[in-house]
Amino acid sequence: MNESRGRHCLKRFLPVFLAVLLLGTTFAGAAEVNYAYPTAKSKKGLYVCPGMEEDAVELGIRHATINLSVGDFMPAKAYRNSTHCVKFKYGGKTYWFAKNTLERYDSELNRLAQNDVLVTAILLLPNRTDDLKNLIYPSARGKSAYYYQWNMTDPSAVQTLKAIVTFFQRRYSNKNGARIVGWIVGNEVNNSTYWNWAGNISVDTYVDLYAAQVAAVYSAARSVYANARIYICLDHYWSVGNGSGWYAGRTILTKFASRAAGKGLKKGSWNIAYHPYNISQYVVDIMSSSDAVTNSVNTRIITMKNLNVLTNYVKSKYTSNCRIILSEQGYSSVTAGRDTSDGQAQNIALAYYIAQQNSMVDALILHRHVDNAGEGEKYGLYTGTGIETAAWKKPSWTAYKYADTTKKNTYTAYAASQAKKLLGKKVTKVVRVRSARLKKLSSLNWSKNYTNRFTPYGASAGFYYNAGVYTVTRDRSRNSNLPLGFTRKGKINCKSRKKLGFGISANGISGGKAYVTLRLWSGNRKYYEGTGTIGTGKWYYAYVDLKKWAYRKNITKVDIVVSSEGNGWTSGGSVSVRGLGTRK
Repeated sequence: MNESRGRHCLKRFLPVFLAVLLLGTTFAGAAEVNYAYPTAKSKKGLYVCPGMEEDAVELGIRHATINLSVGDFMPAKAYRNSTHCVKFKYGGKTYWFAKNTLERYDSELNRLAQNDVLVTAILLLPNRTDDLKNLIYPSARGKSAYYYQWNMTDPSAVQTLKAIVTFFQRRYSNKNGARIVGWIVGNEVNNSTYWNWAGNISVDTYVDLYAAQVAAVYSAARSVYANARIYICLDHYWSVGNGSGWYAGRTILTKFASRAAGKGLKKGSWNIAYHPYNISQYVVDIMSSSDAVTNSVNTRIITMKNLNVLTNYVKSKYTSNCRIILSEQGYSSVTAGRDTSDGQAQNIALAYYIAQQNSMVDALILHRHVDNAGEGEKYGLYTGTGIETAAWKKPSWTAYKYADTTKKNTYTAYAASQAKKLLGKKVTKVVRVRSARLKKLSSLNWSKNYTNRFTPYGASAGFYYNAGVYTVTRDRSRNSNLPLGFTRKGKINCKSRKKLGFGISANGISGGKAYVTLRLWSGNRKYYEGTGTIGTGKWYYAYVDLKKWAYRKNITKVDIVVSSEGNGWTSGGSVSVRGLGTRK
């Protein structure tokens, strides 16, 4: 969780004896839903900027994280009523969850679910000074930190924890809809000083508290969804720390495994969310040399360069059932005032290739989607205005979009060569892409017409059909970088009729030009991409000739998408299509 990546030392205090309460935590009994943990179509992930889910789909994202911060969804006492909150009863007590926050979560998760994106929740406890301060471990209260250790010695606080997890897992366990499939408990817990502050206590007491919290989350989540995955969270400091507030990741992992086993969590029942940042967040090059990053199990730091140290260690100690997600890492497009956007693009692609080749890693989740003004580093795939409003795409956007495809660019070519040098094997290209320019026609005259089954795509507000024309209007509240258009599912056979085209009209784009993309899918891993630029305010007719595309006889989905390419949409933004068809 990157706010500021500095590390500070604390004086060590004497160990404190502690009996941690689990309040009857049990791992037996039937869950409410029992579908298998879903299989993702790739390892490509992103901390998606809220409201930009359609852009994540354009990138081909298959994994995402969402922050569930107690400070966002559990309001102050004055707002705990049916007007402002949803009521939830658990263990004989009533809990209140803020409606406006739930509506935002609903929107984000539903948009991601429509495109089979797997979402893992990050459960965070910020400071509370009201009647919920009992949620924070007593010795942690009063010191400023980003997040705090849960108070596992207070039965009421433990029950609140389990109520929260149960509520959200129950709300988001729809196999075919909005769903949370995993939980990251806390953030970078080996750096307690900033990210999981528990006070000046011994490391053994600290890990016992954290293990109890993980066990409680496991129990609550799996009582609802039988195959929810639970993760502990570590940063990139593997064998270095000061032993007081900042601990070596391996130390925490070893102690956690022992204590978790004593609480019923055996090997393979818990997982790891790791943050393999570079040694410095302002050094963009993964392949840079440092004596702190080695291939020894005693390496001080684990980055993407020596990721095998982590995965080999975990596999040997905790079995291959202990799955790893790389839930946060980023590469800055500005370093010491210099533009390093090309380096960012290369290294994002390289990070993906390294993760892709590692059988212990399930996902690489980039931080961030959009630059955040609160961070010195510029990690985003977009430049940002304000806190997190997308402005312009960086080269890294294109590099990440095509990283898992056969479409080449200078960034992915460099990254693939570096990955081969590092790993000793050629990277795998998951999606086969063929690209072409859209060709213009004066009119449409198709021998076979498929103008039906269209549904809206992207940031749409309205959708209607009239006299052979489908129209979608833009949601003016959404970011102007988001695409707008249509999707059509259903088989189209272009084996003998090799030309496929359509009519299109775009309105309300500043600058008078629209960027059009036609994507023809054959299954999930093969697509044909035709692109072109059109003017706005009148009809254009375009087609692609598919004679060289081997998969044209089994087109399963069509996307026709328009973007403003940074120019921005006006208040009257809309896109219309007609006459999708084929001919020889």
